[in-house]
Amino acid sequence: MVMEHIKDISIARQLFTEIAKKDMPEKLQLFFDANVLDRYRDKDDVKIIRTDTSGRVSKRGVWSLDFGISGEDDEMIHIAGEAFIHRLPEAERDHWMDNMITLPVSRNFLKGLVRPGCLDDGPIREW
Repeated sequence: MVMEHIKDISIARQLFTEIAKKDMPEKLQLFFDANVLDRYRDKDDVKIIRTDTSGRVSKRGVWSLDFGISGEDDEMIHIAGEAFIHRLPEAERDHWMDNMITLPVSRNFLKGLVRPGCLDDGPIREW
């Protein structure tokens, strides 16, 4: 995976600036392995369409989800957080979570977000 700095992608910087200025965290992007779509490819009632950089998966008359396509060889897709919460049926979320991608994270920091409290994480020191 090639990491890019937001300063080098003007439209991404514009989006995240608007997110911060207009208090719109629901527009933050979530990333997934594009294989998340494999589950839907052979289903008669589900359709997947795309352009060069965007796509949609939809179950006729039930739900649809728009996504961006990124990564080398279209290896990733991304959606807005609001789409994950409000457009993706709850029954589909575990499947999508299993295919979610993240940058390396501090597990202890995440533990503190999930279960606020004191964590033994070594001595406090200047950086």
